[in-house]
Amino acid sequence: MTNREVEQAATAVYAKYIPKGNSYNQLENIISAEGVKLRNVPISNVGFVGALTRCNTGQYYILVNQGISISGRRNFTIAHELGHYFLEHQLLSNYFYCFEKDIAEETQASSGIEREANHFASCFLMPEEKVKSAFLAMLKRSKNARNKSYLYVKKDYTFGIWRGICDELIKRYGVSEEALRYRLRYLSLAHFDF
Repeated sequence: MTNREVEQAATAVYAKYIPKGNSYNQLENIISAEGVKLRNVPISNVGFVGALTRCNTGQYYILVNQGISISGRRNFTIAHELGHYFLEHQLLSNYFYCFEKDIAEETQASSGIEREANHFASCFLMPEEKVKSAFLAMLKRSKNARNKSYLYVKKDYTFGIWRGICDELIKRYGVSEEALRYRLRYLSLAHFDF
């Protein structure tokens, strides 16, 4: 699938399930509405973050490593697994086991279906119009920002601008800083040189 097709799928799911507010608050409601079961599992393999599985009865499960302590990372993992579900990725042997390298908040995964699921998660958690509008409004309010439509972040005064915007957007969208940086770069709103 193209990035545009993945984004359209994420937008359709968002429109169906998110009447107002942000999507990360609704992840468990969406899972329940779709008849999928969410399980937090104790996994000693720190590389394992999540999975989409289907048992012999046809029941889908999203498994999440309960050791994920960062809520933004957990939200992205769940949204990634929902991406596999809504994009109707063909399960191999009734499961997708996703490791840290597959659910990449800031970098490209090696597998095409993992890249699609990552892009779905990014688009679903941070819809383009919402994140773009919020980011640009915060940038315009910044007294120190010279450019009000793009932020080039280096280890100088721009890093302070970034910290203020970053902290607010992380809270608003329930994502990690890595996921936010990836989305802003993808939308050509920011560049990070650190």
